[in-house]
Amino acid sequence: MKNDLKDIKEALLQRIEDLCRQLLPRGRLEGGLWVSHNPLYHEKGKIPTFKVRVRGGDPGAWRDWRSGDKGDVIGLVAHCLQTDIRGALAWSRGFLGWETLSLDERRRLRSNMVERSRKKEREDEKRRNFKLIKAHELWMQGAESKLLPSVKFDEFHSAEGHAINYFQLRNCPLQRIPNLATETFRFSLQTEWWKGAKWRTENGRRFKEHDGPTYPAIHSAMRNHLGILTACHVTFLDPVKPQKAPVDPAKLMFGFAKGSVIELAFGPEPKPFWEADEPHPVILTEGIETGLSIAIAVPEARIWACGSLSGIGSAPVDLRCVGTILFARDNNTGNSQAQKQFEQALLSLEESGKPVRVMASHVGDDFNDLADGENDD
Repeated sequence: MKNDLKDIKEALLQRIEDLCRQLLPRGRLEGGLWVSHNPLYHEKGKIPTFKVRVRGGDPGAWRDWRSGDKGDVIGLVAHCLQTDIRGALAWSRGFLGWETLSLDERRRLRSNMVERSRKKEREDEKRRNFKLIKAHELWMQGAESKLLPSVKFDEFHSAEGHAINYFQLRNCPLQRIPNLATETFRFSLQTEWWKGAKWRTENGRRFKEHDGPTYPAIHSAMRNHLGILTACHVTFLDPVKPQKAPVDPAKLMFGFAKGSVIELAFGPEPKPFWEADEPHPVILTEGIETGLSIAIAVPEARIWACGSLSGIGSAPVDLRCVGTILFARDNNTGNSQAQKQFEQALLSLEESGKPVRVMASHVGDDFNDLADGENDD
């Protein structure tokens, strides 16, 4: 075997989207991931859980959240072709057109790869800055209707009123939450559900043909350990009824959510977590409504919603203001994929060295279901 593993890996990463289209032709690009069914298993009718990182993060890294299979870009080739590393490298040389290269051609190729790698780094940085700006603009889209502590809850304009009614019917009314975080929510009457937009591709570039439908929405800031907004979480609402919009999914995140959280409640120290010093328990949840329900019952805790199980695993729990970590998990009964993600998130939290406790509702799927049950009695 030629000693070119490093070069092949770098070349595959530079063509990662083409590689995914070749190996996983029935998949599609979703954000920075190529999402597909696992080619080794019969998964007709099941949600695709095989995901390959194409942009951002660690390109070429992949995981099947159902089976647990994972690896790097060379492992991706080996997995999809059911071969070993030697076979994956041989196939990759053919995919890249390297089978008949001379020594001089290989040297020129390596030099070009270095230059392309540097160019990609510059483009990735430019793309990251663009997404950060757009995420902040999305959150600020509802700036004319933001929740202020001095505003009475019966004096909202329609965007706020619609959102307040939504939280009320979800049994997590904002007015009952002590130390509600004040720089988290914004409300909008018209936010594009961008999953419904139509795009076309010409000469390798994507163009937007028309926007997706618009709905009232709750915009929630996702902030990192420094308090910098890196992503915006959007809950789309029905235009008439105080419930989720009739789209799937009704909740979307834009930006870079990893390592960032939605601060819902300050806890006993009335400061945002990036300014706080006193260690207090922090409760981590996936969803906003679940976190708000817990905040009503446990006013002494900081409450952060993380948007997903992987988001919980990457929460900035190494801050001084974080004492005991309470992982408020959803039950997800019978969902093996969610169980694997839970185990991975729990392991990541335990690596912080701080005490970690798991809490789960004994009613329904999460603590918001528990609140629903208590209000039904």
